Amino acid sequence: ALSSAASDVYKRQLEKMNQQVKELAAIYHGVASKAGISDNEFWVWYTLVILEGEYSQQDICDLWSLPKQTVNTIVTNLSKKGFLVLEAIPGTRNRKVIRITEEGKEYGKSIVEKIYRAEKNSFERMSEEEREMCIALTEKYITFLKDEVYTE
Repeated sequence: ALSSAASDVYKRQLEKMNQQVKELAAIYHGVASKAGISDNEFWVWYTLVILEGEYSQQDICDLWSLPKQTVNTIVTNLSKKGFLVLEAIPGTRNRKVIRITEEGKEYGKSIVEKIYRAEKNSFERMSEEEREMCIALTEKYITFLKDEVYTE
């Protein structure tokens, strides 16, 4: 069993970590709210505009841990607005790549370019070693937490 002092240290550290996670989420929520979209739609735009490349709905679900139905609804709505088109990937059963239209690109940029610049500038204020350490330690914590949560 943990000593009371050790337990207090863990509690304080977990509280701080959880507050930081929530604070980060609040920053992105604020950006999405200002644009008049949901947090999940924000991540779809972020993927298509900032990450570039070719993505299917499943890819977006996997990248951001989003439910399939949620991404499907967002993509369907954006497609109806003329911001995206779905293109079948030859040789796959029903997989489609999401293509952003010129109109979609303009709209998407208005949502995500400013936050990406802020992220990039913030990251550049850290050393390469600090950035790598931040990523590695967060990844390690997530791996251990998943292990604890998902195993009996």
